[in-house]
Amino acid sequence: MQSFQPPSRDVLRTVIGIDVGTSGARAVAVSVDGKVVACAVQSLDAAHPLPDGTHEQDPADWWQTVCTVVREVVAEGGEVAGVAVTSTSGSLVVADEEGRPLRAAMLYDDRRGEPGATGLSASYSLAKALWVAQHEGEVWDKVRHILHPADWLASKLTGEFGVSDFSNCLKLGYDPAAMDWGPVVAMSGVPRELLPRVLRPGERAGVVKPGDSALPAGVPVFAGATDGIACLIASGANSRGALNTTLGTTLVWKALSATRPEERNGIYSHLHPSGLWAPGAASNSGPGSIKNEDPPLTPEQVEQLAQPYFPATVVCYPLAGRGERFPFQNRDALSFFEGRPSCRGEWCAAQLQSIGFVERWGYEALAEAGVALGDTIYTSGGGAAQSGIVSQMRADILGRTVVRAAQPGAAFGAAVLAATGAWYGGDVMAAIGAMTQIVARFTPNAELAPRDEEVYIRFREACRQRGCGQ
Repeated sequence: MQSFQPPSRDVLRTVIGIDVGTSGARAVAVSVDGKVVACAVQSLDAAHPLPDGTHEQDPADWWQTVCTVVREVVAEGGEVAGVAVTSTSGSLVVADEEGRPLRAAMLYDDRRGEPGATGLSASYSLAKALWVAQHEGEVWDKVRHILHPADWLASKLTGEFGVSDFSNCLKLGYDPAAMDWGPVVAMSGVPRELLPRVLRPGERAGVVKPGDSALPAGVPVFAGATDGIACLIASGANSRGALNTTLGTTLVWKALSATRPEERNGIYSHLHPSGLWAPGAASNSGPGSIKNEDPPLTPEQVEQLAQPYFPATVVCYPLAGRGERFPFQNRDALSFFEGRPSCRGEWCAAQLQSIGFVERWGYEALAEAGVALGDTIYTSGGGAAQSGIVSQMRADILGRTVVRAAQPGAAFGAAVLAATGAWYGGDVMAAIGAMTQIVARFTPNAELAPRDEEVYIRFREACRQRGCGQ
């Protein structure tokens, strides 16, 4: 591992992190000490899952949006030392020899990749690839690259397709313990020549080619990661036992562990770029599932209305569509409310409270699988993740300290990965330590624990009666 190579103080130098989610793209230009020099956001047409389980987006829209946000930050961000890209885990792009997508991208929660002989969850990109092979033979015959959104976008920058990283490839059947494709790939029958070359997140993948991205040609492009791993990095978590929850459209759990725990019931283990394991899981529920009635309220208004009603006596489980993958698996699960809210404030409180309940349930499931849980949860994401009201509610429900970093988003995590390669000699923990800063801390109120426990038990029972978990 190389030693730290600080940038010149005479010239403003930054790294750029790019994150593309289902609803938009964000780019940040970040200095060596973690200061965000420039930031740009552009929304996407966020198509919702259809009743048949289809959820797709056009990769061309991602690229156009990325070019827009990159152009904005490059104009303000000084000399660029490197760039990295992150995006959703388990989403699939199939492309021809030149990297042209052959169909719309199948997003992470597209449910058409039903378990077959491989037994893989539909959330896996490998399961989605098998669905294409089985149902769209004319498309499959032209496939030369099986990629993920972050892979494809980084390759658009470099012009070299067929490169990925071991966090994105986990759901394509890559075994990070063996540093090779796992037996499930051979079982699937997918030709290995269609699979990407796999790098460590933060490892140099190529350089920017001349083109329309607005990045100067020759800028190093470093391997990115899934949005969950990028958020884990941005959260500031950098020691064994540290926990991380990302509150984005959905909930994502991660923990840092010295060992790889048993993988079951939606739990899977990423290898952290540091060499620690990062077991975790992802839900279909989360802040993006909260329903907002007419007249619509801002998230801040929802929180203010809800605060006096914690813990709400009404329990609910919000889902944007059909099906849940963790902390229980049920492809037919639907949102429900049990009880009638006394007012709009309690209606809001019940939904926000459910975020804490689902989060607690997820950590209990991780503990049952053998994951050692520390007492601090590092929070990532925007919106609800940055709310003091929601953070305190979560701390009370979880019985753990909840902390928030200054820049807890996936784009910032991608920038840290770029800095890992550009400045920190491949030492991601050094980059995290130098570039992240904890700015808020919320400790649980022990006096509320009995009331929260009572409502949580009713929440779990309401789910059980609907065939959702035990």
